[in-house]
Amino acid sequence: MADAFFGVAHALRRFSDARFRDTKLSMARLKVLRELMEGATRIGELSVCLDVAARTMTSTVNGLERDGLVKRRPDPVDGRATMVAITPRGRRVYDDGWAIRTAAMGEAFAVLDGRERAQLLAVLDKLGAAVDANLGGGEREPAARA
Repeated sequence: MADAFFGVAHALRRFSDARFRDTKLSMARLKVLRELMEGATRIGELSVCLDVAARTMTSTVNGLERDGLVKRRPDPVDGRATMVAITPRGRRVYDDGWAIRTAAMGEAFAVLDGRERAQLLAVLDKLGAAVDANLGGGEREPAARA
């Protein structure tokens, strides 16, 4: 069952990323921009939040910065640290990317009727809560409804 679950998750990522082929985005880059829509943060905090290695996040931020989607600036609290912030262009690209992602996921999940979608969300919520409880993660947000 786990192989099927991860196989579908991987296929959904590939399906979504294929929609970004003609843009400067991917699901990974979109997630970083989404976090930065909440406000500037340190690269280390981004890597923890998105559960990727700091080196991977640094590489992603470098690419986003090169494309003019984010900018680095000194941390006002700790001058040794660097903050990453989304640029106005990055906000526009994020909005466009989120629309692409939403359309792709709508297309992918169109094979499920309303009852099946509700069932899937309930199963994902239950599975996620059980995994979090076993990891000591405490309370979690329900599965996204988008």
